[in-house]
Amino acid sequence: MARTAKRYEKRTEKKSYQIPVYRAAIYARLSVDTDERKSESIETQIVLIKEFIQKHNAEEHKEYELVIYDIYSDLGKTGTNFERAGFERMMNDVREGKINCILVKDFSRFGRNYIETGNYLEKILPFMKVRFISVCDHYDSFAPDAKNQELSMNIKNLVNDAYAKDISEKERAAKRIAQKNGEYVGSTAPYGYRCKKIGGIYKLIVEPEAAKIVCRIFEEYATGESIQHIIDGLFEDGVHRISDYNQYHHVYCQEGEKLHQWGNSSIRAVLSRNNYYGDLVQRKYESRFQRGKKWCDILDESQWIITPNAHEPMISRELFEKAQIRLKAAQEARRTVGWEEDERAFYNVFYCGDCKRKMCTGRSKGCVHYYCNAAQYRDERKCRYKSISEDKLQKIVRSELTRQFQLSGLRKKDMSAMSNAVFSAKIEEIQNEKRMLDLDGERRSEKLAQAFMQYKDGKLSRETYMEMRDDRNNWKEFCEKRKKTQEQNLRRLQKQQKEESRFLRSLLELEGTTRINAELAEGLIESMYLYGDGRLEINFRFKGAIEHE
Repeated sequence: MARTAKRYEKRTEKKSYQIPVYRAAIYARLSVDTDERKSESIETQIVLIKEFIQKHNAEEHKEYELVIYDIYSDLGKTGTNFERAGFERMMNDVREGKINCILVKDFSRFGRNYIETGNYLEKILPFMKVRFISVCDHYDSFAPDAKNQELSMNIKNLVNDAYAKDISEKERAAKRIAQKNGEYVGSTAPYGYRCKKIGGIYKLIVEPEAAKIVCRIFEEYATGESIQHIIDGLFEDGVHRISDYNQYHHVYCQEGEKLHQWGNSSIRAVLSRNNYYGDLVQRKYESRFQRGKKWCDILDESQWIITPNAHEPMISRELFEKAQIRLKAAQEARRTVGWEEDERAFYNVFYCGDCKRKMCTGRSKGCVHYYCNAAQYRDERKCRYKSISEDKLQKIVRSELTRQFQLSGLRKKDMSAMSNAVFSAKIEEIQNEKRMLDLDGERRSEKLAQAFMQYKDGKLSRETYMEMRDDRNNWKEFCEKRKKTQEQNLRRLQKQQKEESRFLRSLLELEGTTRINAELAEGLIESMYLYGDGRLEINFRFKGAIEHE
């Protein structure tokens, strides 16, 4: 009996020394910034992180162990957004529970966008219970002093954001100079052209085979053929769409290759290209990155950079203008028909259940309906026909919302509290950032004042002092701009908070008659799928999937 007790004690003692084991992801990134290439190579980052893991696991009194699950990397990808293949693969593995720890060399390798990086580090990863370790920054999100490191982390992320914007501004200025000198600066040449360096600058050179397709599109459209007729003709003749042409490097489909029909938007893009009549027209769009936003602005024609007769034309200017008249008339017709506010409330959350593409919208006999556009495809992407009206969707979703509220016990005040909590967190985040900027500004000013005294005493060179002063002034300028932007965001959030509260009240006070608007649909519904057999799947943000026949 005594021996049994001793064996039990030994097993208990051994179990008490077990430590958690984290399935770790190593993430490395190298941007398009050539200055980073020497010391920040993908291989160098990975080796450094592996050495850290090895050293950590070898420690005698370690509190946890790291086991590498996989290595994720993005080469030639900017850190200003998170639309990167390696990063997305890693986050998919996080969502599937395959990894619960992420290691990077430093914060800038993870991302340079201050807001989005902060959102991942302070909200998304903690919510998913994922440990985050930045090796060179000595940061561990699960460390006891992690809260004390947050100010330092946020400042570093702000610096990374400012650095990215500075690099972007310099690249933009260099690009503008090149454009004014008549150089083509696009990442890929327009369909029908290729890039070639001539006299030290990149010029557009005609590719004869593809150029014939461009001429064909313009001539058919200018003579009155519809875009769908052009698409059908190109498919019947085996003409590769632009993305496949870039892959195969020839116009016509050959044995063993897949043929896909052209898209409506691709035909319109060709018809809108000014470059086809010989002028080099650039800077039609401008990135919103400097303002901390996504996508691009469409610039007024007066802001374009145009180099007349910069390369060999494919079509005449007269043919181009003739096509533009039809394009503008079609655009005006679409604007006249247009869409009223909240006329298609579910547009941003509604997908085809079979092909997973976004559902398109149309109007027939005064009624709005959703349909899968892929049903009219003639290639392998063809999908089953399916359609449902907006009015029918409104009834189904309202009915399900009422039922889900009853099942879950959610009440008006509960929904309002959920909404207010989300907005309050966003507002607090902005206010914290503004306070942090003020604190860091004071710290830099104090440091500069100390440097000035050292300079006066001859302990610091004039060059070093002037460099510190310029650095403080540049930072101050950046902070002022940043605070103005955040004040605008704050006012926008407060306005949205009031509007959403009103939507929630109207939904729950007028249950049987209230029409769901787009904001409310996106707030309550994560996604909806319509299948070819008539099933409708609704995934509410507060409840699991619900299916309707």
